[in-house]
Amino acid sequence: MTQAVWKVKAIAINRNTRVQAGKVRTELVGTNNLLFRECKTHLEVEERYECFWNDLNPRSREIVKVISVEDVKQ
Repeated sequence: MTQAVWKVKAIAINRNTRVQAGKVRTELVGTNNLLFRECKTHLEVEERYECFWNDLNPRSREIVKVISVEDVKQ
């Protein structure tokens, strides 16, 4: 089975002010990563990515918000 790979662009946003905190981050994630193994759609990738980072430290001043998810051609 061929691995699916996505390019995720995300930003950190201040929980209180909703102002962007920092620069846009780009990360490649794929089905070889246990967290994304069952993902089939861009929405599933977005939800898991945000949940992972935001649940990792629920008292952080910032939250992570995905801007876009794109397929990466193998």
